[in-house]
Amino acid sequence: MTTAPKSPRARKSARKNPPVWLLGLAGQPAKKIRLAVGDTAEVRRFEPRDLPSQADYDREDPLAVFVDLALWRALRADPPPWLGASRRVLVAAGEEPPAHDEVLAQGFLACLTPPLGKAKVTGALQAARESAGLFDDISRLLAEAQREREHLASENRRLAFLQNMLARAMTSLELPAVLDMVRHDLAQAFPVEEVLAAFWGDSAECELFLPGGVGAAGRSARAGYLLDLGERLRGAPAGAYRVHPLPGGDPAAPEQPGRALLVPLHHGETVFGGLSVLLSRDLDRQEQATARQALAQLAPWLRNALDYLRLKRRADRDGLTGLYNRRAFDARLDHELKRHMRHKDGFALLMADLDHFKRVNDTHGHLAGDAALRHAAQALASGLRSTDFLARYGGEEFVIILPHTGQAQAWMLAERLRRRVSARTLRYAGRAIDVRVSIGISVFAPGQAVTPAGLIAQADQALYAAKRAGRDRVSIAAPGRGQERHDNLTQAG
Repeated sequence: MTTAPKSPRARKSARKNPPVWLLGLAGQPAKKIRLAVGDTAEVRRFEPRDLPSQADYDREDPLAVFVDLALWRALRADPPPWLGASRRVLVAAGEEPPAHDEVLAQGFLACLTPPLGKAKVTGALQAARESAGLFDDISRLLAEAQREREHLASENRRLAFLQNMLARAMTSLELPAVLDMVRHDLAQAFPVEEVLAAFWGDSAECELFLPGGVGAAGRSARAGYLLDLGERLRGAPAGAYRVHPLPGGDPAAPEQPGRALLVPLHHGETVFGGLSVLLSRDLDRQEQATARQALAQLAPWLRNALDYLRLKRRADRDGLTGLYNRRAFDARLDHELKRHMRHKDGFALLMADLDHFKRVNDTHGHLAGDAALRHAAQALASGLRSTDFLARYGGEEFVIILPHTGQAQAWMLAERLRRRVSARTLRYAGRAIDVRVSIGISVFAPGQAVTPAGLIAQADQALYAAKRAGRDRVSIAAPGRGQERHDNLTQAG
């Protein structure tokens, strides 16, 4: 019995893993990358004079492309078109590497510098896998949404005005923007005052959307109203909820919602959310039918937008600790600095680093090190206020943004966090592991000229002052100078 030869498409789909490409890399850097990759993927090396073609890239779709820094500098003026679309990693084997911001701005996932150990290479490969997976997920959501849009565009010509509303809403996957466009377009045909929404999807957690401009009592009343609506529609109370502000809202609006058009949102046979359109007058039967039909047809897009919201939330989280990651922290710090400058208010930034973390890894193994990171993350999170922002900065470092917090209060909170970490003994594989943390503090004061990078640098300098002073202590930077105080403001546990 003979078997027909596989087509190129079949051979490609049958391949276990995409290859890893090395551009311009030779000698020890290439050898170390090969050893780190092992037998998980084929490694192909290309000389600078014989780079792959677009056809090679389309056929093989490499997981990651490791590029020698010297070659990249030679190619920057006119790189191959496919290189810009690849998941690429810069390798600075024998030259001074560029700054981290420059590496990211040029589209690289990371820049590997000597010593080129296995952990660095596998970390870069994991970042490439996550990037590929996230791109695939978002592409799938966009493809599904586009198919729904094309389907809706061919239906019910008599609803031309409302179809225009749907088309406008579908220009975005951001739920606040979509709901604001729905409110604006519905108001062109109906006496609409507000659009409120509650979504839960496949989760017990509820996402509430309400106008941010109404008064505090009105926001609280609307949140309770939406939670009641969600409980009626799904038959169970929300396990937890998040409130998302929508643009607009009248500060003088009545505290309690009045007359409303309620529209359940279905995904197949399942109700995943509901809209409440607040009205200034009752709608007649035909108006109700038209508005309900338009909003019901919007349900698939809203479900995609809900999935996108939660997908983005996962993309902003660190996979090991569950905390926010570096990308989310950078965006939040920039936002908080601008907000506090605008309102002429102060805030604090803490940078925490596990003491003797390498010793934990070397003595107990890297899995124990992972457990120590999770242990510290939980201890830190348990001691924070609801307005504080905790993220894993990288390695064994954590960062915490404390809004509306002055120097004295930041110091007290940092000391509380330090004691909380050291007070909890980590037990791993039957052994007790001592986990302690050093913390550096920088404080933004109103009128201070500083950048996010400057605040981070001040906190980092204060952190290393705590390290130099003996670890397991808190140190605070002198405002505005990038120099740390640790005479009477550095304290051991």
